[in-house]
Amino acid sequence: MTHSSPTTHWRGRFGTAGLRSLAGLLLAVASILMAGAQPAAAHPPSGSVHVWASDVRVRTCQSTSCSLATTERLTNVRVEAYCQMDGGRDGRVTDGAYTNTYWVQIITPRRTLGWISAVYASGGSNNSPVPGAPVYGPGDATVHCEFV
Repeated sequence: MTHSSPTTHWRGRFGTAGLRSLAGLLLAVASILMAGAQPAAAHPPSGSVHVWASDVRVRTCQSTSCSLATTERLTNVRVEAYCQMDGGRDGRVTDGAYTNTYWVQIITPRRTLGWISAVYASGGSNNSPVPGAPVYGPGDATVHCEFV
């Protein structure tokens, strides 16, 4: 009776190239798992803003009609910010005496990339940008919004 090693068994079944591909895939999966949760963005955040309100929802784009980027809700927290953009009439959010068409792209404390209305960021005036994050305009190559 002959015995083959486990390596010989797998090599015979998948071939050497197949084993290399499988090993590469396993290595990639392991490094992703070991890296932990990382932000989805490529550029570093450009600033930060303070969210003054309670239970602020984070959206996938600059409108309340956009889907939620996360179930996480922000309450009285400072978050990293990439940029802010004027969402125009479709992006207007009003909360009491405050109204704003600007939206701020942020990374949540749990590392989700998304947008919040500038109404909920401290320090701004109605329908104007808030301090802490650069303002992006169409064709602006100096301010980086991620995945716009």
